[in-house]
Amino acid sequence: MEIEIAPRLLIIAGTGRNTGKTTLACQIIGKFSVIHSIVAVKITPHFHADRGNGVVIIDKPNIYIAEELNPATGKDSSLMLKAGAVQSWFVMTTDEYLPEAFSEILTRIPANSMVVCESGGLRHLIRPGLFLMMQHPGNGALKPDSAKLLSLADRVLNFDGSEFDFDINSIEITDNQWKLK
Repeated sequence: MEIEIAPRLLIIAGTGRNTGKTTLACQIIGKFSVIHSIVAVKITPHFHADRGNGVVIIDKPNIYIAEELNPATGKDSSLMLKAGAVQSWFVMTTDEYLPEAFSEILTRIPANSMVVCESGGLRHLIRPGLFLMMQHPGNGALKPDSAKLLSLADRVLNFDGSEFDFDINSIEITDNQWKLK
């Protein structure tokens, strides 16, 4: 499959759980939503029983998409909305159905919005303007796909549970594209 280039997309992935993906996404959204329209997307390959209170767009066996409207639930998509995203989407889908799910989301994103997406699998389909890979030095086991994703990252960040070894001021939006300074 040919990789699509999407300069308005910033993807954040991680080598495992608790690597600071959502924390970083919220900091980026908070910083840039003051001057840009930012849409947040949380994509997970794991289907959760608790699907929240969002407005359900698709609910099929392999794809679930909901728009988060409540910034106070504590879910990742809610935290992104609270951080300043104009829209926040929660997606559960298998890798096989990820292209279909993301295509559906794209039809609902305003044309000039910048997108911050938490997803590992999406990087295999799309080359974003910026791809940040998160890791926690204390986490031993890597997700199976982590080695390949680490090699694709524009920057690998370490998160110790409270701080990053990265300054988000080194991120910029230039000509409607996410970039590192």
